[in-house]
Amino acid sequence: MMRAIVGHSQDIDSTDAIREVIAQCVAQLGGETPRAGFLFMSVEYEHQEVLDTIAAKWPGLPLIGGSTDGEISSSNGFVDDSIVLTLICGEGIEAVAGVAPNLSQGVEAAVDAALAGCDMAQPVVCFTVFAPTSNSSDVVRMLGNKLGTSRCPVLGGLTGDHREFCNTREFCNTQVLADSLPVLLLGGSVQVSWGIGSGWLPIADAHRVTKSEGHLVSTIDGKPALELYRHYWGKVPEDSLGEYPLAVFPDGPSGPYYLRAAMEADPATDSIRFAGDVPEGALVRLTEVLPEGLLAGSQEAAKNAAKRYPGRDPSVALVFSCAARKWVLGSQVQHEVRLLSEALEEREWKPALAGFYCFGEIAPFDPGEPSQFHNETCVTVLLGQ
Repeated sequence: MMRAIVGHSQDIDSTDAIREVIAQCVAQLGGETPRAGFLFMSVEYEHQEVLDTIAAKWPGLPLIGGSTDGEISSSNGFVDDSIVLTLICGEGIEAVAGVAPNLSQGVEAAVDAALAGCDMAQPVVCFTVFAPTSNSSDVVRMLGNKLGTSRCPVLGGLTGDHREFCNTREFCNTQVLADSLPVLLLGGSVQVSWGIGSGWLPIADAHRVTKSEGHLVSTIDGKPALELYRHYWGKVPEDSLGEYPLAVFPDGPSGPYYLRAAMEADPATDSIRFAGDVPEGALVRLTEVLPEGLLAGSQEAAKNAAKRYPGRDPSVALVFSCAARKWVLGSQVQHEVRLLSEALEEREWKPALAGFYCFGEIAPFDPGEPSQFHNETCVTVLLGQ
């Protein structure tokens, strides 16, 4: 049976923090050897020292992770600067990790290189924690195409760095990299489900994107994109539109939608740069939210994951929540972790919980569908056997 072990330290010293984390994990392992690991930590730590210490304790452990905009665990709740290590144990679990550097220099080449290091015939799930340095939608789409959407969902998030947007780091096995794509494949007797929630709700009418290229939207309904925002919101800050995400409907106005965070506007053209692709021809709607709505979105993510879980008792809940949600929640951010746990406890489940606040989230809408790149969303993943 799968077991998930979580160690979490807030010690400010890298050496002391990872020693504390490993001591917590060893006490829970009871001599068992972990099969895979996830490592999330602040940019403030000595990353290579932490990776080397873990590798010395568990040589050859397949592990991925990255820097964050805040860490989450069931033991410590939300912490702004800490180290969280999650270890997956159990007979019948297969795990292998691979990584590609220089993601921004070519998405397809990076995806091929990362997967080339992962020799697994039938993976059940692919986790990734990659850099926000390329077209993230392309990365997710390419991973799904190579792995096969119907049999191996791609789940995870993008690395963060406390709003610096220039200092993110990724981890794979013993390596610390920047601008990279790590992947972890799990197979064997693993069971997985996931749920998505946001709390941002579409408002008003649907509009058509009439000119866009990748992240940049030039016109909506034939008019400069920023005019739509001004029509509904009046004067908006052109250099910080993160609290005004756009809902994008890939399958029509009655289908599911993903969010795109608006990053900034070009005052010369009134075009808007988003944190992910907004396809030309797509239907979009503006959104609005209150903090209590964000927390409802967190509950929705956990409850949807619980409804879909094919087993009886998941071992761990991995949480990938957008950093923008944390910024809007402010002092209420601790409630997100509590509500996630309570949503699972309604099923009388008490899985270990671990995760981080990231710069983009990854999950399909439904099983068998292609994975999507999301913004300002909470993704909860349940794992067990």
